Amino acid sequence: MITHHVRIGFAGDVFAARSSRAIQRGRRVLVRTPRGVELAEILSTCDDDTPPTSLEILRPTTPNDDLLIERLQRHKVRAVRECQSILSESESTAVLLDVDQLFDGGTLVLHFLGEPDALGRELTDAIVRRYEAEVKSIELSDLMQTGCGPGCGTAEASGCGGSCSSCSGCGIASARQKQSLR
Repeated sequence: MITHHVRIGFAGDVFAARSSRAIQRGRRVLVRTPRGVELAEILSTCDDDTPPTSLEILRPTTPNDDLLIERLQRHKVRAVRECQSILSESESTAVLLDVDQLFDGGTLVLHFLGEPDALGRELTDAIVRRYEAEVKSIELSDLMQTGCGPGCGTAEASGCGGSCSSCSGCGIASARQKQSLR
């Protein structure tokens, strides 16, 4: 196993994550963290004396992943702006800075300036629930997690050869993605 430094999330926190192969610096990857599957960027390969990590690099992102990430990003930006607008117009003292979006497409982690008050939490929770329902309704979370099935985008995927466009499952996922991107 090879360990890499990866940058994850809104604050750009750096973590060590293990992979079965070396991955080029600057490459975007999917990493399994305690929160779920997250998008990360490879910063470097770690030295051999790096402490063990529970974070696992699942695979580099594919062009299809990039299309889905772009779609989710648009939904996320709209939800963040709506939350910020509603909070500023309310009697809440909560200030929403940004949101981390997990790769499952249905999980948002909100970052506030300080601890939000009850009204702020209630207002943002309603918007987050609506966002999660929208994303689930267009089946993005299933595509984000599985693509053509377990191992999608890797050489281990049956029939895929790692290209994520040559197997029948990827062809189906690509058609579903194109339909959901309209």
